[in-house]
Amino acid sequence: MRPFLIAMSLVLGVLSPFAARAQEVPEGYSVSSMTRATIFVRDLDESLKLYRDLLGLKTRIDTIVEGPRINEIMGTQDYGLKAVILQASDSLIGNIGIYEIIGDDRSPLPEPSNRVDTVTGDFAVVFITNDIDGITEKVVAAGYPLVSPPMVLFPNPEAEVQTREMMFRDHDGVLVNLIELGIPRPW
Repeated sequence: MRPFLIAMSLVLGVLSPFAARAQEVPEGYSVSSMTRATIFVRDLDESLKLYRDLLGLKTRIDTIVEGPRINEIMGTQDYGLKAVILQASDSLIGNIGIYEIIGDDRSPLPEPSNRVDTVTGDFAVVFITNDIDGITEKVVAAGYPLVSPPMVLFPNPEAEVQTREMMFRDHDGVLVNLIELGIPRPW
C-alpha cells in the first residue's frame, strides 16, 4: 500500500489487513469492539497537551490527509484533516483519535461546555489510571473544569482499597473519566 493509502485507511478506520485480523467481528454480532473514539477538536495542539502530554498517551499516527476522498467521508468540500491517533499500549483497539479540520471557514461552533455537571447528549472517554490523585492535581492546575474529584462511586466492603473515579472536561467540552482500580481483599 502507498503511504497515502495507509494513512487514509488508518485515519478513516478502514483497517489494514493486519489490523482487520486483530479486530474481527465476533460471531453473533454485527460490529467489533470499538476500535477508537475520535474527537474533532478546535485546536489539535491544545488537545495534545492533555491527551499526550498530561495523560501520557503515545502517538501512533500523526498525519495530514487532503483531497476529495477525505472530504467525501467528512461531508465537506476543500478541507483537509490533521489527524493524531494516540494509544496507551500496542493494542489496535481502545485508541483515541484527535482530529482537526484544516481550512474550516464555516460559522464557528458555539463555545464548548465548561459545565461541572453532565447532561443528556454528553459523552465521555474513559481511562484506567494508577495515579488518579497526581493526574487530578495536574488537571486542576491546567484549568480543566473538574466535574468530580476522586471519589468512591461503588463502595465495596470486601475491598482492601476502594476503586475511585474522577471526571473533568477537556477544552472541547468532552468529559474525561478516570478510574483507579481498588485492591480486592485477599482471601
